[in-house]
Amino acid sequence: MGKYLQTLILPLIVITLCLLVVLAGLALLGYPPVAIVTSWCEGAFGSPRALAAALVKFCPLLLSGLAAGVAFRCGVLNIGVEGQAILGSIGFVALLTLGMPTAPGWIALPLGLGFAILCGGLWAMLAAGLDRWRQVPVVLSTILLNFIALHLLGLLLQGPLRSPLTTAPHSAVLPTFQRLPLLMTNTSLHIGVVVVVIIALVAWLIQSRTTLGFELKACGLNPNAAAVAGMPVARRQVTVLLLSGGFAGLAGGIQVAGVSFFLSEAPTNYGYAGIAVALLGRLHPLGILLAALFFGVLDQGVASLEKDPALRIPHDLTDIVKGVIIMAMLVGSAWLLRRQLQARE
Repeated sequence: MGKYLQTLILPLIVITLCLLVVLAGLALLGYPPVAIVTSWCEGAFGSPRALAAALVKFCPLLLSGLAAGVAFRCGVLNIGVEGQAILGSIGFVALLTLGMPTAPGWIALPLGLGFAILCGGLWAMLAAGLDRWRQVPVVLSTILLNFIALHLLGLLLQGPLRSPLTTAPHSAVLPTFQRLPLLMTNTSLHIGVVVVVIIALVAWLIQSRTTLGFELKACGLNPNAAAVAGMPVARRQVTVLLLSGGFAGLAGGIQVAGVSFFLSEAPTNYGYAGIAVALLGRLHPLGILLAALFFGVLDQGVASLEKDPALRIPHDLTDIVKGVIIMAMLVGSAWLLRRQLQARE
């Protein structure tokens, strides 16, 4: 019980201290802290529509966080979640707009999202292949594959995926019957939010209650000891990279099916944010769920600050807060680990 309390208390302390530091800095710049907190709370929780918008932002953050977290926990530094999410969205849109444009949603959505998972997983497998047969580090190949995915997206939106009804480089808009159903009318809250929460719970059960979960953790903590114990370390690392890419691909597919309804060149950066979510959640599925919820609420609240005519705080504040929190989390985690090692000695 003490271990779980430490795992929960450290992020809470870090978040609280970082928010206080940010508020103090804004106060020095002339922004009233009370007005900032009030406006932020109203933007994040002030209405059902605002809360629904925060949960919609939470959805891809959770999947991206799980994608990064499951890989990092196994010692695989997958920095390519953004590119894998792009490939997932490409696969989803290509299948629905080119392969089954008139198929009903109950057929098109499961097949499209399944294809998004496959595309994200296969894109991650390119990094696994480069690591296995050409000894290219995964951390390097996944970063470079992000740029390739982004330019591939631009190329396809100038060619086969481009909508004939517009001069802008984006795909055709999904018809209403091929979009994710809404959970609440007059809001953007879609059923994908429930799906990703279930996925996070299943990931937690697999990680904590199965042999596969134990092996993945062991391979991340000490691959040499895991190999001596008879665990197939290389195979598990490939498996976890496939799972990671699948999570990211699903994030890209759900974002198109439930939010944007078409594919464009505008970056979402949910893949990069997922790394921050995974670190804040201490690589634990339930911790990642809470961290994704926090970042979703943070994004929604800061959007309100940006629109508030009395404040006009730039949206970049969100990224500043995220960066400060992650740096503080790394420092706090290192301090906690050092204390644990000293206690054992």
